[in-house]
Amino acid sequence: MIEYYNKKKGTDSIEKIKEFSKGSWINVVNPTNEELEYLVKKFDINEPNLIDALDIHENPRFEIDNKLVYIFLTAPTNKIKHEHDSSFLIVYAKDYFMTVSKYSLEIFERILNSKTDFTKFDNSRNVVKILFFLSRLFEKSVHKILKETKENKAELSKLKNKDIEKLINYEDKLNNYITSFGATIGTYQRILRDNSVKFLRKDELIIEDLIIDLNETLNLCKQTLKTISNMRTYYSTKLSNDLNNTVKLLTIVTIFLSIPTVISSIYGMNINLPLQNSPNLFSILTAIAFGICILFVFFLRKKKVL
Repeated sequence: MIEYYNKKKGTDSIEKIKEFSKGSWINVVNPTNEELEYLVKKFDINEPNLIDALDIHENPRFEIDNKLVYIFLTAPTNKIKHEHDSSFLIVYAKDYFMTVSKYSLEIFERILNSKTDFTKFDNSRNVVKILFFLSRLFEKSVHKILKETKENKAELSKLKNKDIEKLINYEDKLNNYITSFGATIGTYQRILRDNSVKFLRKDELIIEDLIIDLNETLNLCKQTLKTISNMRTYYSTKLSNDLNNTVKLLTIVTIFLSIPTVISSIYGMNINLPLQNSPNLFSILTAIAFGICILFVFFLRKKKVL
């Protein structure tokens, strides 16, 4: 799918247009082979880079080819099953601004739903805005995970299996974020160093601040990941202790039940035994069994089993 957008006249919002015009934003989502061929011929775009943009696991990077700037980035998403983020491509050119992705990501929806996010004929500014929104999406996602982790930590003793599954999912998501953050920060730095994209000084300062924010979010990811790991360790230890205590209790109960059984079975033998003709035999055997149980309790307490 190829869609063209332009700034609406007299407003700060953007509108969808039928065909390409200079200064347009070209949004490409899961293009067909025919559409890929059209993009290569029409805009002289590097075809391998277009194909790479459709790989959701493509690493962030910065490339220049035939006077076109290719910026590969990774954005958080909830739209792909079993995935926490997806790659997309920004193609920076003099006459247009293009984004290419396998799926319609939240970052593009945010641009479309906002009124001040697209600047006609100022593509460097549009790059800055995407970098800004990307950083904020990562920050928002990590803070959400941190908040829910703290809530679970406050009720650590009440955690259930579904809570642990959620924490494991968060752990996987944070690991993905940490992996992509390093390359993303490097890409931001490369964008600043390279003169292919001309930025205003204020935009350069914004990108520098975004790099600082990404580093802070990266550290927050690591701290949250450590907290989740400690919580899982605690939960695993608690389960193990609970299981040991249950086995211990069942063993003790079994022993208590077996004491009178053993004593009564002895008197069930067809041999002469002391007091077997006594009318008080049942009371005597009960007292003996009870006494042995009491001695056994004292023994367990001395050994700190109970």
